[in-house]
Amino acid sequence: MPGTGAGWDSIFYRVFIIGGIVAIVAVVVVTAVLFDPHGIKNITLYSGFAAVTLYMLGILAYWWVQVLFQGYGDPKRMYVESPDDTPEISALRSWSTLSEAMAIHGGDIDELKKLEKAARRPMIEWYGWSNVLVLYVLAFNWLYVLDIISQPTYMYFVAGVVALAIFMLVRTYFLLGGATAAGEYAYLRPLELSVVETPTMDFKTIAGAVVGAPWGSVAARATVMEGIRHDRPVQIVIDGKQTYTMIKAPTPRFTVESREGKLVPGKGAPKAVISSLKELRKAKRWVDLELQAGPDGIVVERTPGRKQNMWLYDLWLAERLLEALEDD
Repeated sequence: MPGTGAGWDSIFYRVFIIGGIVAIVAVVVVTAVLFDPHGIKNITLYSGFAAVTLYMLGILAYWWVQVLFQGYGDPKRMYVESPDDTPEISALRSWSTLSEAMAIHGGDIDELKKLEKAARRPMIEWYGWSNVLVLYVLAFNWLYVLDIISQPTYMYFVAGVVALAIFMLVRTYFLLGGATAAGEYAYLRPLELSVVETPTMDFKTIAGAVVGAPWGSVAARATVMEGIRHDRPVQIVIDGKQTYTMIKAPTPRFTVESREGKLVPGKGAPKAVISSLKELRKAKRWVDLELQAGPDGIVVERTPGRKQNMWLYDLWLAERLLEALEDD
């Protein structure tokens, strides 16, 4: 149900974040108007900083509840097996949501659970250090506001913040680096894909058969990923700035081109393809994309520019069109 998730997907969280900022401003204004004129020393400063403190503690507490008791970041899938359909359009809102959805629809759910559990421990540790940093800042600022420490001493605390922040950056590097070293390309396994040194599918031959002419040479150092999804052989080739996403499955001949992010079917495209594309709005994710289909399958060519791993969106698009053709 919309509004019942965690973080910004939660109505409660959104109300707390926005309402909290409004409440802090209101506390400062009301205190300044009602009490400052009566000469109560630093009352506005105390009340304002107290409101900020409660606000920050509320955010920290909220996320600890989500992580420790609500299972945030802990996969609890209810699927017994992978669904046969493709993910909904809503899954396109980010790479991570699409990757998770693609793992559930046509991928390996058990591998997805393993990957998310492996990512949970570094997440908890990183959040723990974030709490230490926030609480440290709040604590020494309270000491300063209450005149317990002087300004020269305060600067030592500031140096401590810098040191703690540097430590967090270094620790974050090792947390992320350790996860990467432990599972290079691990994110591919839930998608039923893996990097191969010797491709089992002849990309150039099949791509040439799809478009009716040789696609061109692929560099020897290109990254090639392969797998079986929905009982169809899949191959992704990343060759410099070009990516090629191919699914081997018989289809009618048709083309799709991107006109500044709007996917437009070519003349003579099947009605199922036309109908499916109408549901996709114009978006930057579809820029610099060309799709061609034929009896041997679908090939999507893309020049990704600065963004990486855009092939996942191309794979989703190709699977969606194949599903539409099969259901027609």
